[in-house]
Amino acid sequence: AVPASGGVGASRPGATGGTDPVSSTTDDGPHELLAPPPTVRPALERDGDMAPLVRRVDTTDRVIFITIDDGQVRDPAALDHLLELGLPFTSFLTEPLAEADPSFWKGTQAAWGMIETHTINHVNLREAGEATQRREICEPAATFEALFGRRPTLFRPPYGNSSDSVRRIAAGCGYDAVVLWTGSTNNETLTMQEVALRPGDIVLVHYRDTLRADIDAILERARAEGFTIGRLEDYLSP
Repeated sequence: AVPASGGVGASRPGATGGTDPVSSTTDDGPHELLAPPPTVRPALERDGDMAPLVRRVDTTDRVIFITIDDGQVRDPAALDHLLELGLPFTSFLTEPLAEADPSFWKGTQAAWGMIETHTINHVNLREAGEATQRREICEPAATFEALFGRRPTLFRPPYGNSSDSVRRIAAGCGYDAVVLWTGSTNNETLTMQEVALRPGDIVLVHYRDTLRADIDAILERARAEGFTIGRLEDYLSP
């Protein structure tokens, strides 16, 4: 592990991938669920030529991470809610849905969101040949860099279906990690793989009509169990 510098409490990710010196605040001051900078940033080590596979961030900080997948439903009210919350989250988008509405996704960047990749066609990569895997994993990175001003550093395989081949290709394409999850929302209820939240848990939600309620369910659980919300990229960088 290495000492951390910076963090979500000190800066906001900008639309071009840089940072603006604006703290996450509400009308009453800094959001009480905003995580401080990492105590220690976990060391990400490749397994040979394979990118690290991360299900839970290796940290003792009482922090969890919100990730939002796909991008089918782009609700302006949900974007307003994210802006009002002022808490970090990571969007894992498929390429066509990212290209369909760049202005909405730039709005998520302004709302403390980071944009990472989730293939082109949401295929089961375990059943795909190597050429298809390479296209699905690598192509969106260049597209997203052109659209959003930042090259993605994290990759999420659809259905959580990773493999040695997926990890090897992801590393070759320049990703720092392949990211899965330890909990998800369903019918506005947060379900974890373990009964209680644990430091470093990664929670999966989707861009659906229930997004606002799903986010609120996560925040209610975090507040009740004494956790804050961190930015995944602050912990998953070399």
